[in-house]
Amino acid sequence: MLYPIFHRLLKQRKFRKVFNLKCFWSKLFQVLLFTPVKVSKPANMPKGPYIICSNHSSYLDIMLFYSAFDDYFIFMGKGELLRWPLFRLFFRKMDIPVHRGNPRFAVRAFHRAADELKKGNSIAIFPEGTIPCSAPKLGAFKNGAFKLAAETGVPIVPVTWVNNYKRFGEPSDIWSGGHPGISRVIIHPPVYPSGSGDSSEFVNLRKEVFRLIDSALEPAHRSLDK
Repeated sequence: MLYPIFHRLLKQRKFRKVFNLKCFWSKLFQVLLFTPVKVSKPANMPKGPYIICSNHSSYLDIMLFYSAFDDYFIFMGKGELLRWPLFRLFFRKMDIPVHRGNPRFAVRAFHRAADELKKGNSIAIFPEGTIPCSAPKLGAFKNGAFKLAAETGVPIVPVTWVNNYKRFGEPSDIWSGGHPGISRVIIHPPVYPSGSGDSSEFVNLRKEVFRLIDSALEPAHRSLDK
């Protein structure tokens, strides 16, 4: 129902209005799926721009992100999303696709993300790159988000979706389950780059963000891969 409106706004490059409509879309999902979002966030949220790094255990994560954050942000996601009719609309015009199998396009996506941060726009990234087979346990984090933070000096805001995997499982697996209920999300205190310029800085950022996201998962689902 919202597709024609999204299409028109994107064609006119009215991205802020697209973002506001996405927020409405997300709240509508909460009502239709009987899945209200309960957000826990710190008092010291940065003004922005910042990089949002979140675990990824359900396709609900993307849609409900717009209920967790009011500040404008742009998604940076895997290039495969260009194959999905609705997400293709966003990733062709507004969001940033990352073609991991093509180094040239991956570098181009990295530079575009850096440009958006310089403009004052926040970026949202799933550092696992996709929903890992181990979900809800964390998979290994890729380095892109942390190199981006180290090079631009912007903080990272770690995010844990605690139980979305219970709300909506893997669509291709009829036994994966899913049912209505509260979607719990924890927004952690920001992690700031040290500014040392040392080559190991992004590694330290990656480890700390992993630790924070993992710490909020249910004990049975915490990863052993630190």
